[in-house]
Amino acid sequence: MFKTYNTLEGSDHSQPRVAALLACKNNLMSASWHMPISKSPFRYAVAVREENYTHRLLEEHGSFTLNFLPFEYYNVMDNMGRLHGNEHDKLELSGLKSESFDAEGNVFLNASDFIYACRVCDTYRNGDHTIFIVDVLSIHVNETQSDEPMLFSGRGRYASTTKAVTAKHPL
Repeated sequence: MFKTYNTLEGSDHSQPRVAALLACKNNLMSASWHMPISKSPFRYAVAVREENYTHRLLEEHGSFTLNFLPFEYYNVMDNMGRLHGNEHDKLELSGLKSESFDAEGNVFLNASDFIYACRVCDTYRNGDHTIFIVDVLSIHVNETQSDEPMLFSGRGRYASTTKAVTAKHPL
C-alpha cells in the first residue's frame, strides 16, 4: 500500500507548509523550511541551502524580513524560487511593490498578509543547509489580511486553506 523512499528527492509526496518570501535587503528568496521555535523571546528558524546566493547575503547582513503572501501570489513565489539573486533583480522581476523597509534596509512587501523583521542570533549547519536562528524584532500585520494563506506542498505545488475553524475549548 505504501511506497518507500530513502531520500526526499526521490519522493513525490505532498509536504504542506507555509510559504514566505525571505527578503535580505531587496533580494527575494522563496522559503518554506521555517518555523517558530520560541514564544518568549519570539525566535524563528529558517533553513537556507548553503549554495544559495541568499545564504551569503544572510551571513554578510545578519538580518532579513519574512513576507507571508496570500495564495494569489503563488506564481511569484514559484518564480522567486527558480531565479538566482546574483543574476537577476528578483524584486523588480517579482512585480511586487515595497514602500517601506525595516531598520536594516530589508524590504516590506506591500502584498504581504504579515511580515516578520528578523535579526540573526545564531546559526547551525546541518547537511546541505544552515539553520538561521533569529530574533523576530517586530511583526507587521496587514489591516486587509487575506483569507487564503499560501501553502507550499513541494514540487511546484501550492494550495490554500479552504476551511478554517476555531476549536471550542471544553468547559
